[in-house]
Amino acid sequence: MGGSGRRRRLPALALAVALLVGAAGAAGVGEGAAPASADTVAQLKAKQQQLKDALAQAQEGLADTGERAERAAAELADVQARQPAAQAALETAQTEVRTAKDRDVELAGQLAAAEAAEQVAVQELAQGESDLAEAEKRVSRLVSATYRGGGVDAGLAAAVMGGEGPSELADRLALVEAATRVQQGSTARLAQVRAEQQHRAERLEAVRQQMAELRQQAADHLVETQRAEAQAQAATDELAALEATKEQALADIEAQKRAYEQQVSQAQAESDDIAAQLRARARARGGSGGGGGSAAPQRGVLGNPLASMTVTSGFGYRIHPVYHVRRLHAGTDLRAACGTPVYAAADGEVVRAGPGTGYGNILVIDHGTIGGRDVATAYAHLSRFVARSGQDVKKGDLVAYSGSTGVGTACHLHFEVRVDGSPTDAMAGWL
Repeated sequence: MGGSGRRRRLPALALAVALLVGAAGAAGVGEGAAPASADTVAQLKAKQQQLKDALAQAQEGLADTGERAERAAAELADVQARQPAAQAALETAQTEVRTAKDRDVELAGQLAAAEAAEQVAVQELAQGESDLAEAEKRVSRLVSATYRGGGVDAGLAAAVMGGEGPSELADRLALVEAATRVQQGSTARLAQVRAEQQHRAERLEAVRQQMAELRQQAADHLVETQRAEAQAQAATDELAALEATKEQALADIEAQKRAYEQQVSQAQAESDDIAAQLRARARARGGSGGGGGSAAPQRGVLGNPLASMTVTSGFGYRIHPVYHVRRLHAGTDLRAACGTPVYAAADGEVVRAGPGTGYGNILVIDHGTIGGRDVATAYAHLSRFVARSGQDVKKGDLVAYSGSTGVGTACHLHFEVRVDGSPTDAMAGWL
């Protein structure tokens, strides 16, 4: 059912509760009301039907409230189970992003260094070209001069055959040797400059190759970085969605908790009303009418309200599994399919047989004084009544049929033993 249906049920539930509380006295159920006129009886019957309709509508709203709370609790549990993995995925993605960005910085630094090295290599290559040109010019000039002079060998022959004295011959030979050294040095320098220039060109080519590889790595790594960032964003979005779901589930549970607490309060008020009624009857017949409910049970005095007794939920305090609210379960829940016969636990007078709020259709039997204490039994969530208010019944008489009216999730019998008006554990020796 959609959210609008649930919203419509809330005012309907409030109306039902108001009708149940406001009309309980007017219906005259179990209160020993004075005889009424035909018009009054018709009005009361109409009011009772209105109460039944309101109760049915209230039950539908309460059942939906419980289902919503269970769904919210399931969603909350699912979110809480998934959050650690989502958080771990986010942290992993964030680590990958940091690693990718660190690598980006590293590649950028390497590329900047390579670009700087390229600039130096280009400058060195240009300077090498200048040095090579100068060396080639020197060698060219030397070759030209040597050629014009007939070459080194010709100079040497001239020195030997010139017919000059030993001193002049020695000077000429020294000049020839010097020229030879210059020529050899220039030639060697030219070869060296050429080799250095070749090395510079190769170095520049290597730097440019490195730059190309770094740029390709940077491009490939950009894709990896973008993938890591996308994963991190997806993990962030998933975690945010889980957190939003968690907050909504918590809000739903809190809203249902307030509704549940209101139900508990209404049920307690109804229980208190039954206790007050029973104590008033006890005082009227001269009983104690005091509080308590801790009297020693009169073993075997009460009979089983069902032919087959299987306890599904015992008497006592418990914590609600979703709302974590502590409340008293004032009776014993017994397994009973809808329409199972319900029997009087002992002789007594039916003092209430009609619709309630949390109890649904409830029948209360006053058994009078037993062992000095006033004892009564209550039978709740009934589908229909056999005994009527004011009727005397005997132990084992058929008084009603089980059902699922009021606040409950399935057909069963809620059975209570009241001692001096207060609930006590029926299974602690009373049956």
